Amino acid sequence: MTRLRHRPALDLRVEIRGELPREDAEYARTRALALIADLGPDVHAARLRLTRPRDRSVTRPSVAQASVDLADVGRVRVELATVTVREAVDLALGTLAGRAGRLRELGGIGLASAFESSYRPQYAPRPPAERRIVRRKSVRPALRTPEQAIREMLALDYRFHLFTDALTGQDGLVHRRPGDGGFRLVRAHSAVRLGGTELPLTESPHPAPRLEPAEAFRQLGLTCWPFVFHTDPGDGRGRVLYRRYDGHYGLITPIAGAR
Repeated sequence: MTRLRHRPALDLRVEIRGELPREDAEYARTRALALIADLGPDVHAARLRLTRPRDRSVTRPSVAQASVDLADVGRVRVELATVTVREAVDLALGTLAGRAGRLRELGGIGLASAFESSYRPQYAPRPPAERRIVRRKSVRPALRTPEQAIREMLALDYRFHLFTDALTGQDGLVHRRPGDGGFRLVRAHSAVRLGGTELPLTESPHPAPRLEPAEAFRQLGLTCWPFVFHTDPGDGRGRVLYRRYDGHYGLITPIAGAR
């Protein structure tokens, strides 16, 4: 018997988006089950989403997003792109296994540079006039210190992470500094000098800009930034308008009343 038969029922989902042969989906499921066996009995759930868009304008059109929920670490996620679907599956699952191991060993902090990848999905070219907000997501930002928020951002392979700052109670956002692998913290309303930290973390001396939705949309379209973190003039809460890999935009808003 394999170890998989001894564990409780496992929530494993393989999702296909786009035109993919059935055998590629079966290959992905087989590889995911092998990874789960290697990670041990602490795996509670696993997800593997494969995307192959019809737009062939990008050089690495096959995208694999893989995640596992581990009892001792929490959720770990990666999203990578290659030329073929099977390459994407192998690379994503291999990277996921390595990331889970490093998080188990050192908690992620101190290994931030090891989580960088040159295989991130590419932005599809889309003329500014055609861009739309195609996804709106309401979230309940978790109460975290900036260091905890960065750890979650690394584990989930996010470009940025919206959270409730445990030091001030404000909406805050952490993201990677371009070029040097460090991190930056922006708070919604005021800056607070950070205490000692082991991370290469700097804090913006300015709060997030106060922008109407149309202003944030226009600002993102005029820049090469991956996102715009801003506060809403109505409720003062932090919002993130971000670029999607399909060339459109997404908007993250906090649930009203949640802190």
